[in-house]
Amino acid sequence: MPPPPPEDRRQGVVKPEPDHPLITLKVLDQEGRRAFHTMRTCDKLQGVMDAYYKKAPDVTYGAGTFMFDGSVRLRGDKTPEDLDLDDGDEIDFFAPQLGGDGW
Repeated sequence: MPPPPPEDRRQGVVKPEPDHPLITLKVLDQEGRRAFHTMRTCDKLQGVMDAYYKKAPDVTYGAGTFMFDGSVRLRGDKTPEDLDLDDGDEIDFFAPQLGGDGW
């Protein structure tokens, strides 16, 4: 029987690297749902987006827009380092709007 895995190799445990600390980002949508995701600052933002879609199964995966600070549209291939995101920062999710001409 093989020995148990070392502490830092257990599934679900993320060991921060000195140059890339862990941060927790929060996604908030217009329905009041919140999704939290802890990640290294060098990880792609797709992880936090996926965490939101898991929390909101009625939202079509890939639909909508993730925004930071009201003006920065997030893309999954960027990292928190790329956008100077800090621990505790809030990301807004906006569902796609249907219609809109109002006539």
